[in-house]
Amino acid sequence: MISTAARPWTVNTRTIVLAAIFGAMVVALQVVGIGSIPVPNLSGAMTTLLIPVILGAIIGGPVVGMFAGLIMGIIYLILPATAAFGPITLIVPRLLFALAAWAVYRALKRRRSSTAAAGAAAGTVGALTNTVTAVGIAILLGQVPASIIPAVVPQALIELVGCAIIIPIVVVAVEASIKARRR
Repeated sequence: MISTAARPWTVNTRTIVLAAIFGAMVVALQVVGIGSIPVPNLSGAMTTLLIPVILGAIIGGPVVGMFAGLIMGIIYLILPATAAFGPITLIVPRLLFALAAWAVYRALKRRRSSTAAAGAAAGTVGALTNTVTAVGIAILLGQVPASIIPAVVPQALIELVGCAIIIPIVVVAVEASIKARRR
C-alpha cells in the first residue's frame, strides 16, 4: 500500500523493511556510479539519489523517506568533494525534502488527485526543496556566496524535471501492482 495511512509515523516491520530497501537503493546508485551524473555546471554533477528518497517517502511514508534521506546525507559526508560542507548542510536538507515530498503526495491524494499528478508534484517539490534548502543553508553558513545561485539553477531544473517524470511513472506502476495483487 502506498503511504496515505492515518498513522504515518508508526514504525513497524513494514516500515523497517522499506527503509532498508530504499536506503540500499541510495547506496547502490552511488556505488554503481549513477548517483551523480556529470553536467556542465558549478557542482559538476546532478544527483539521482533524490529518486529513491522521494519514492521511499511516497511508498513507505515519512519515516522511510527520511531514513533514505539520512543515508543520502551520510554518503555526501563521506564523499571528498562534498564532505567539507558538514552535516548541517548535507543531512538536514535530505530529511526536509523527503518530508516535503511525502506531505505533498499525501495532501494531493487526500484531495483525490490522480496518482500520476500527486507523484509528479511530490517529485517536483522534493527536488526543489532539496536544492533550495541545501544551497540556502550553505549560503547562510557562509560556505558559499549567494552569487552561486544562477549557476545552480540549471542543475536544479534538470533534477526537478527528472523527478517530475520518473517519480509518477514508478508510483503508478507500484500502485497498479498492489491493486493487481489484491485481486
